[in-house]
Amino acid sequence: MTDTSLADRPTGLAGLWRRIRHIHPGLVLATLDLIGLGIASYLSYEELTPGGIVACPKVGFLSGCRAVQNSQYSRPFFNIPVAVYGVILSITLFCLAIYWWRTNNYKILLAHYGLSLVGVLFEGWFQFAQIFLIGAVCIWCESYGISLILRFVIALWVYLRTPKPDAVPADELA
Repeated sequence: MTDTSLADRPTGLAGLWRRIRHIHPGLVLATLDLIGLGIASYLSYEELTPGGIVACPKVGFLSGCRAVQNSQYSRPFFNIPVAVYGVILSITLFCLAIYWWRTNNYKILLAHYGLSLVGVLFEGWFQFAQIFLIGAVCIWCESYGISLILRFVIALWVYLRTPKPDAVPADELA
């Protein structure tokens, strides 16, 4: 049994990087899913509360929360606010991330990746709507969008770096 003293452990950025590399990506995805869930829950609460108004901090051109909230594009399907779909998506992605972390089941990783891809495609449409159709941008929507894009990028990165369970090694193909 080897005992590493505190003096032998790497410090600074190298030590931090070494510890971060050992965190399962499913936990990183779950954390981002919870951040997205918090943002979407707040927006859903304000949207579904009679007279609810989203508090919008003034951050440059990102101060159009009320314009986005009051637009027809904020309720695209069945008069349900976009944020409610964000809550459903974040809960689903969170459950998938935790399940993948616990089982390392490759198909669950693919489900998270695929579902986050659908979310990113919708986010692209909503970005277009905010900028070109509404003419205003909401900082809360942008924050949720960034968390969603990060979830997608991490899931894609892990997917590309994970050996496929049914893949035949190249040297066996010859």
